[in-house]
Amino acid sequence: MTMTAAETFSAPQAWTASDIESVEDISFHLTPAHLAALEECLDSVKRDGVALADIKPEHFRHPSLDADFAEILEELMFGRGVIVFRGLPADRLDADDIAKMYWGIGTHFGVALSQSALGDVLGHVVDLTKPGEEEIARGYTTARSLRLHTDIAQVVALLCYRPAAAGGVSLIANAFAIHNQIAAENPEYLPILYRGFHYHRRGEQAPTTEPITPHRIPVFSKQDGHLSIFYVREILQSAVEESGIPLSADELAALDTFDACAREQSCRFRLERGDALFMNNRTTLHARTKFENGEAGQDRRHLMRLWLDVPNKRPEVKELQIYENEGGRGGIDGQEGRERAGVRYRTLKMAE
Repeated sequence: MTMTAAETFSAPQAWTASDIESVEDISFHLTPAHLAALEECLDSVKRDGVALADIKPEHFRHPSLDADFAEILEELMFGRGVIVFRGLPADRLDADDIAKMYWGIGTHFGVALSQSALGDVLGHVVDLTKPGEEEIARGYTTARSLRLHTDIAQVVALLCYRPAAAGGVSLIANAFAIHNQIAAENPEYLPILYRGFHYHRRGEQAPTTEPITPHRIPVFSKQDGHLSIFYVREILQSAVEESGIPLSADELAALDTFDACAREQSCRFRLERGDALFMNNRTTLHARTKFENGEAGQDRRHLMRLWLDVPNKRPEVKELQIYENEGGRGGIDGQEGRERAGVRYRTLKMAE
């Protein structure tokens, strides 16, 4: 986890907001041949009665897909780390079928992980807050704005099955560009960010493990020359509040500086129906603006989320894992009798 304060990173990995003027700059348009192949694979798994979670890589391997998707995986892991698939047939497939097609695409890039203590391997990004109730800690079940953060997997993907009536704009920012800016303007904060912070597990950990990580999780880390990032300020703050050990003035300044640089480096775009955003979660951060649903069902935002591990592809330090999952995998292993993190873990309510 060594670092050099003066080290800088260059393109294509270190893109800045000015390099991505619109979603078209990071788009991959599915061709009729791609779509025909995907529908052929979908028809096959449906005919054979294969459940979504049982879809394996071989179910969606196809000569019209394999080479292009292999190139996209390289771009995700070692290039800009972000790509938007455009043209998935969300307008004419029902939710179950588009989920299977989306999952099948995901098998080209990694292994799906559980996203909460409920064991949900396909996350549904919808507002589940009932009228008059406070939103819970897990942002993917709310309509609130989310600050720039990473998720708990090597790759995160979001398929827009139905956009919101208003809002829900996506933001992404690049870890390399943030590192470059801090190295140039505030290099004294890099050792703090490389040392890292303890994180709260928000009640979704195994019963035999501690609620706060016993180890520090670095914001920036390096393994075999590869820079990685991990950052979720809300659950970092949860650990601070439960432990009773306040952050130092320098630590707070380092985090505030990181947040400011992330916002400055971020670009914005809106995912439309049939768009699927795939991101390297070790090199990009993401966020969204608050959204509003309409009264009719077709105006209620519905995204589907995948968390993927990509085994033996891009080296990273073991300290990036928050949860002590079986086999060292990412995500949050399902825990019988436990639920998603609730209201009490919403400790940091700050506008993006």
